[in-house]
Amino acid sequence: MPVTLGGLSSGIDTEGIIQKLLKVESRPIEQWEQEKLRYNRRKEALVELRSRISSLNDAARDLYGFRSSYHDKKALSSHSAIEVSANKRADLGRKDIQVLQLASTHKISTDPVDKDTVLPPSKFKLAVNGEAQSIRFKGGDLRSLRSRIDEVAEDIVKTSYIKTVGNKYVMTLESKVSGRKGEIKVTGDKKFLQQIGLVKGVKGEVKDKVTLTFDEKYFTSYIGDRKVPEQDGNLTVEQKGKAVRIQGALWREYILPLELNIKEDTVLEFAFSHKEKKEGEEGAVPYRIEVGPEEKVVIKGIELKGYNVSRTRPLKEKKKKEVIDIAGIGVVSKEKEKRIEMIYPLEKGEKAKKEIPIGKDFKGKKIVKVIIYCNTGEASFSDARITTPIEEKGELKPKNEIAKAGDARMKVDGVEVVRDRNDNLTDVLKGVTLSLKGVSERPVSITVEPDIGNAIDRIKKFVESYNNYLEFTKALTKAVKVEDAGEYRNSLSGKGLFMGDLTLLRLENTLKSTISNAYPNRMEEPIKMITQMGISTGAINADWETIKEGKLLVDESKLKEVIMDNPDGVAEFFGSDNDGDNRVDNGLAYQVNYILKPFSASGKSIIQSKIDLEDNSIRMTSERIERRREHLKKYEAKLRSKFAAMEKALTGAKKQQKWMELQMKGLQQEGKQNK
Repeated sequence: MPVTLGGLSSGIDTEGIIQKLLKVESRPIEQWEQEKLRYNRRKEALVELRSRISSLNDAARDLYGFRSSYHDKKALSSHSAIEVSANKRADLGRKDIQVLQLASTHKISTDPVDKDTVLPPSKFKLAVNGEAQSIRFKGGDLRSLRSRIDEVAEDIVKTSYIKTVGNKYVMTLESKVSGRKGEIKVTGDKKFLQQIGLVKGVKGEVKDKVTLTFDEKYFTSYIGDRKVPEQDGNLTVEQKGKAVRIQGALWREYILPLELNIKEDTVLEFAFSHKEKKEGEEGAVPYRIEVGPEEKVVIKGIELKGYNVSRTRPLKEKKKKEVIDIAGIGVVSKEKEKRIEMIYPLEKGEKAKKEIPIGKDFKGKKIVKVIIYCNTGEASFSDARITTPIEEKGELKPKNEIAKAGDARMKVDGVEVVRDRNDNLTDVLKGVTLSLKGVSERPVSITVEPDIGNAIDRIKKFVESYNNYLEFTKALTKAVKVEDAGEYRNSLSGKGLFMGDLTLLRLENTLKSTISNAYPNRMEEPIKMITQMGISTGAINADWETIKEGKLLVDESKLKEVIMDNPDGVAEFFGSDNDGDNRVDNGLAYQVNYILKPFSASGKSIIQSKIDLEDNSIRMTSERIERRREHLKKYEAKLRSKFAAMEKALTGAKKQQKWMELQMKGLQQEGKQNK
């Protein structure tokens, strides 16, 4: 807007006159702004009304058909060994289930392998549940082998790489399928797989076996080069030569009746157990008892004789034995009268079947003796034999089986049931999902009972949504009292924005009658009206204003009782099939959905059309305001132009008047001079 200084010539406040004229001309804009604000309020109210109608529609939809929850059931477990859940199809009652065994995934491992060991190239195959993957390994360390297995067979097994002792690592393979069908099957390069300790031979292979039957007369003293402790133990042959027991410190060599040829795959197998020496227990030789001098004691005139036995039993402290290791076994071979022996130490306190691959140390040689020894405690060696597999191909047997592939086993009311997994068992009990978490020593009680909590919540949600809708729509359509004429048009509150709107009033009245109507019900104990469930528009003897308002009240205890006793009647009341086509076509909730469908449908619903109408009114009013503002700009420019022209004309007239005055004054002075 240009800066002007009006009234300099005329002395009139032209700026003030212009502003007043503009204010008069802009009065329609103020009125349109009020209308626009009101249109926005109406639009906001319609958006909120649409939201409340949608909530009511959704709440009604949850009360019938497949969404209904009057027949919901819950399952309870008496023990944490079994977790349970139930659906509508579950049979009410109790079942006893005892978990005998959990399903497990197959897990195997290699022997400890030095981190820096370079493995040769190899080719082998891993298979789980019928899916097989071929592993082509170009060579490298154990970590490289693990990476190659992950790259090729990650769908069937998962691996880990664990540090054990020092610089040694173990690789584990675990099946991704539980149960017996998830067993990891290994085939291929047996020599390579045996080198890393993943397998120990062909599954079900035939072995050449030589059983060692011990005889005391073939045991001799140890004559090797090993440093052995002072020997004070004793050896006993038991179980008709099948077992040898050593107590205390003792090394013995057993002469084999026949020299045995050893191959690369030959293994010494035996059962071993060791018990540590109990505290205070010495050797096989008992301590001497020290007896003191004779003593006399007189009691009531009677003389008694006795000996003073010293409590210090040993006469001198025994020397502690130097223990090299606990116990072990060894093998002796002779080559051109040269003695060759290998000693294999065993763990203390151990009790297990042992397999020692003597073929690695004695390949192509003949063994003549077996060494057994114990340095402290008691060691037992039994069921000893030397085996050599007969060469054949096939599935390989894992060497280190951390966990076997096993199915879950349980007894259901005394009947044994087997499954290949622990979780999401849906085919054991009808409508019940079981998850096994542990073995149970006793049967676990699984109880199925009605679960009406969800049904109660959904009905209460429907009542709440209906009351919220009713409260809001009443505020929109109610008559608003005003003190002065024209005040209602300028009112910006949410009340009365749609006063007299027949569409909204008709919807409100239709829903009210739908709620209070009776509906057909074919059940033995029919529920035909909502009041039979403890839902009403007011308590008994409530005032008329409360009842007339139409809001619903819920007697929750009555509602629970009705649903527990008659779930079929409640389900039929909210949604029923009257023509036998297996489709719901009647019922309170169905009718509410049917009535609200034109108002809540996605796209062009009745409410959306009203919102669009308000949007159009807002747009048209905004355009009208904009046109008026453009008019005001032109009008102001026109006024300023006219007042400027007036000022200019007045300025010119004043100049001319002044010139004429000067001329007249000059003529008068000239006339005086002529006189």
